Amino acid sequence: MEQLVRIKYCKNGPITYISHLNLAQVFTRALRRADIPVVISGGFNPRFKISFGPPLPLGISSTSEYLDIRLKEEIKVDELIERLNLVLPQGLKILRAKIILPSADSLVKVIDRASYVISLKIKEKLLDSFAKNQENKLKELEQEVENNNKRFLNLDEITVEKQTKNGIKMVDIRPSILDISVKKFKKPILELGLKLKIGQQGNLNPRYVAKAWISNFPNNFDIIRICRDGLYIKGEEVI
Repeated sequence: MEQLVRIKYCKNGPITYISHLNLAQVFTRALRRADIPVVISGGFNPRFKISFGPPLPLGISSTSEYLDIRLKEEIKVDELIERLNLVLPQGLKILRAKIILPSADSLVKVIDRASYVISLKIKEKLLDSFAKNQENKLKELEQEVENNNKRFLNLDEITVEKQTKNGIKMVDIRPSILDISVKKFKKPILELGLKLKIGQQGNLNPRYVAKAWISNFPNNFDIIRICRDGLYIKGEEVI
């Protein structure tokens, strides 16, 4: 009896720089090595019946990615997780798995929200300027960050240069931004929490938002890491 399993996995380290297409190949090889009984499509180009959630931009890590696997026969979820984790390359790890209805809609169709943590670092030159009255300077910067965040969210339009197949295009990214907030500010790291519309509504790269946000602080911050920490269906975590 066929079984549809929804898997949650993380993606970290150098493997964040492989493409979505190559990621599918990595999972296909892992499923073969783990001897998982995956349903294979018919036709001239048979493939494993696996489907992914919205693609993750290159270089961005994640603690909340999803994959659906259609199996030829029933298998215990714990066994599936264990067998896959033994053969997956470093940087990929299965976190959870759940059996879902065979008729369930695809991940790309139902996922409509994503959350990210953007880690910024205060530039050394700015830190050096804080040598005197450091505590007061940091408090001033913290207040400036909070004020800028409010201004940023109140903007009706946020236009950025976006590289497309037809060259550079000016795009308004404001409709995709649901919220951005300060999660933590502990010298020299500032963490922002970002929520975006995603899926069939479009897949905005969070780097565009991060660059637009720090443009209000010229030469103050560097982007050191972006991590997708949640994918949602109507406000609820996928699993």
